[in-house]
Amino acid sequence: MLNKNRGFSVIEYGLLIAIVAAGLIAAAVYLKRGIMGKWRQAGDTFGAGRQFDPKTTAISP
Repeated sequence: MLNKNRGFSVIEYGLLIAIVAAGLIAAAVYLKRGIMGKWRQAGDTFGAGRQFDPKTTAISP
């Protein structure tokens, strides 16, 4: 009877670890998107939404 209970606990721990790992992976995706959005927002604010165009952008000496 002892081995049967031990087998169940190993399965439960494995399932728990898999659920936690899936949660961390999902959180990492949303965290990455949030960070990318903040970087884009900062870049848009700094550049006033304009992109560099070598044909029209002039550098003042």
